[in-house]
Amino acid sequence: MRTEHILHGFANRDLRDKLAASVLRLHVHGLVAKIPRSRRLRVTAFGHRVMGTVLKLRQRDFPCLYPVAA
Repeated sequence: MRTEHILHGFANRDLRDKLAASVLRLHVHGLVAKIPRSRRLRVTAFGHRVMGTVLKLRQRDFPCLYPVAA
């Protein structure tokens, strides 16, 4: 969901440090798709909806994890 990956997508190595789940699982669930003729992936429209909803629910249900900006 980071903006740096919107235009050019991302590679598996970009996720290795940030996610414990494999990219294959994200692909199987339809959250990411391969960019044709490259080794890069992009987040699908469905992936944006699902991940955006998850982030919103996480912020709403666990506000103690996010410090209030002064």
